[in-house]
Amino acid sequence: VAKIPRGSILWPSDTAAVVGGNVLTSQRVVDVILKAFGAAAASQGCMNNITFGDSRFGYYETIGGGAGAGPTWDGRSGVHTHMTNTRITDVEIMERRYPILVKKFGLRKGSGGKGLHPGGDGLER
Repeated sequence: VAKIPRGSILWPSDTAAVVGGNVLTSQRVVDVILKAFGAAAASQGCMNNITFGDSRFGYYETIGGGAGAGPTWDGRSGVHTHMTNTRITDVEIMERRYPILVKKFGLRKGSGGKGLHPGGDGLER
């Protein structure tokens, strides 16, 4: 049983500022929990957030990575491992809405490592 004290980062007061950095915090919490349960690898930890823009626009996105493997299974490639309420933006949508051109998008082959059950490959864009 986890004991979480009131007023802490995991049980903030009603007036606490909790918006900025919540993605990073939630991923670290999951890593700590998995580590506490003895997971061999706690996955990618911090989400792969990307932000860019200029005075005309701003863009923010979470890019999926690879999920860790287990004792009897390979890790999944190109997925959000803990933040499952979001998805990656389609290239066609990005290029239509923003003044950008995506030159490459796909799995980063071999980035999940090697072994009997390799981790999932991450994404590159």
